[in-house]
Amino acid sequence: MVRASACHAEGRGFKSRRSRHYCSHVMYFESIMEEVISRIESDSNTAEIPIWAAIAVNDEIISISGNMVEQQRSSLMHAEFIVVLEALQKLQTKYLCEASLYVTLEPCVLCSSVLEKVRIKDIFFGAYSPKTGAIVHGARVFETSLHKPNIIGGIQEERCSRILKKFFDNNSEYVDDTMN
Repeated sequence: MVRASACHAEGRGFKSRRSRHYCSHVMYFESIMEEVISRIESDSNTAEIPIWAAIAVNDEIISISGNMVEQQRSSLMHAEFIVVLEALQKLQTKYLCEASLYVTLEPCVLCSSVLEKVRIKDIFFGAYSPKTGAIVHGARVFETSLHKPNIIGGIQEERCSRILKKFFDNNSEYVDDTMN
């Protein structure tokens, strides 16, 4: 797992843990993450925890969504889960071996397990989640998994963290179980 800030600081890309593929441009994932974050900022649904995700294939977004837990009254309707289902349906496949996930918060155990099962190629996330994250924190799903996606965390980390903090500060009925 590589921190996005490390790529910026050293002016380099990252080496994939799964192959000899090198990413020489940090901007390709930053631009898609920018689109995901802009959806949060324009979303008027204040009932949902502001976590958004997108699936891209060849740097083209094929699915993008925010959490729908409250709207659908289902604790399964995390943004990552929704975009995976939409991408599988759109591509008419059971695996996403050539797809990348972009999400504003480190995925939880549920979502990380789904990403493992669909064999996602890359995971790019914004804020770290010491309480419920399952990639760098908690279960660390991919440490023991046979599937090892490329993972970069901390993309626009401060901005993603600030959005979540503002939400929880303004919505006292929610318990902030996402951040430190």
